[in-house]
Amino acid sequence: MSASRDEPLYVQVVSTLKSEILKGTFPVDTQLPSEDLLAQRFSVSRHTVREALRRLREDGLISSRQGAATTVVRPGAGGSYVHEIASINDLFSFVSALRFRIDSVRMVTADAPLAEQLATSPGDKWLRIDGFRYQAESDEPACWMEVFVHGDYAGVARLLDRNSRPIFELIETLYGERIVEVEQALRTAPMPADIAPALRSEPGEVAIEVIRTFRIASGKIAEVSIAHYPSDNFAFSMKLRRSR
Repeated sequence: MSASRDEPLYVQVVSTLKSEILKGTFPVDTQLPSEDLLAQRFSVSRHTVREALRRLREDGLISSRQGAATTVVRPGAGGSYVHEIASINDLFSFVSALRFRIDSVRMVTADAPLAEQLATSPGDKWLRIDGFRYQAESDEPACWMEVFVHGDYAGVARLLDRNSRPIFELIETLYGERIVEVEQALRTAPMPADIAPALRSEPGEVAIEVIRTFRIASGKIAEVSIAHYPSDNFAFSMKLRRSR
């Protein structure tokens, strides 16, 4: 568990356990360790562990009853695709937990509409990566992804076949850059006709687009991803804290 002076201990426990649950370290229908074992593992009190477990229950990741073990349940049970982001670390864990099955990789030159969408200049070169994302142990796609990597970092293309890590991590590893800011925006848009059947949607019906812009320390945009979700299978949650 990575320490942070700005986060309560229970938040750190929640972040670690949530990441492990979403990555499959604790699969659905298995039991989490006891409160005593979790307290020993994280070097925290049982009160801190109980608060962390309470938050995980609220997030729909675990279920527990008095006198019974805590069991991992399927995220977003009930049909909604729950998209909860509280920090950049949460976003990284969330993206890492989804499988990206790549359909196409190619270089593109930004025309005026694409340049406006990516907040770049017409004529700029981008590596475009398209495909569906899947939740763990599911054969039904959760969303369609369009990922644009700035041409300066297009060398990540040669790593895609051998890595399941998020693309922004490949940029950091290959080029020594660090993603320090992620801007996320949601909007409604028509569901593209070519991907609608796979997402069990109708062409042109309302879809949710989640646009993320990844910036390095200089402010330069390294990556832009656009995810298309069916509107009836999507929920978004965000926690905000007042600055001191």
